[in-house]
Amino acid sequence: MFRRQALGVSRAAYLATAGAAGVIATETGSSEEQRTLVDVVTNAPAQHAEVEAAPVADEPPKRMFVELPDKLSIYPKPSPTIVLLDTPSPLELRIGQVRREVCGYYSGARGQVQDVVNRWIHVEETIESRIKSFRDPSEPLNPGLLYTGVSALTASVLVRSRSLPTRFVLPPLSLLGAFAYFLPRTAGRVGEWAEELEDKYVPRVGEIRRTSIAHTGMAWEMLGDKFRDGKEGLGRGARSVVEGIESSTGLKLSDAVGWTVTTGNKTSGSKEDKKA
Repeated sequence: MFRRQALGVSRAAYLATAGAAGVIATETGSSEEQRTLVDVVTNAPAQHAEVEAAPVADEPPKRMFVELPDKLSIYPKPSPTIVLLDTPSPLELRIGQVRREVCGYYSGARGQVQDVVNRWIHVEETIESRIKSFRDPSEPLNPGLLYTGVSALTASVLVRSRSLPTRFVLPPLSLLGAFAYFLPRTAGRVGEWAEELEDKYVPRVGEIRRTSIAHTGMAWEMLGDKFRDGKEGLGRGARSVVEGIESSTGLKLSDAVGWTVTTGNKTSGSKEDKKA
């Protein structure tokens, strides 16, 4: 009986050392069957695996059984997955933050510089295309621009000892006048572009300028008409004086002046009008 109990205890200890996860129960042979549950420690070393059982010197023989799991421990177990967590130090975190901030500032500054460069390139292309649009293919630029520069330089040399307003005003006027004289088509295109800018940014100034130009043209035409009328009146007065001298003295002053043909034409014309 003691040998059977020792065998049962040794078998339970073997199962405990082998890692069998289960429950060990004892069953007595008395009329009332009683089962005592004893926990088995899994993965416990062999020397520490113990199964407690009450001594059975004064008790009837009893039987022990073990509830085994579905898979015994003799089968290979899957190796656990080892996950390494990289925990940076506070210094590394601070260095990373500073590096990201510096990279952000650098990227922003580089973007702004690139934006400025793109704008400048666009301005250069616009100016180049505008200057090319001013040039007239039928008008050579080489002598005209040279003459214009010489005219402006000559004006600045001539007025170097004059008053300050004269030195500021006369050279630009000479430059514009020479440019309009030697390169009229190019000057016309430049003037049209200047009018476009004027209408776009300062339309009021453009209206005043056009009105003043129109009034100046009208005044100039009126002055020309007055001058022509005065010249004709002066010619008629001189002619009447010459005719009076000729009639009173008999001298042919009209022949000396060169009015003979004109007088004859007028006389013949007046005679023809009378005959008609």
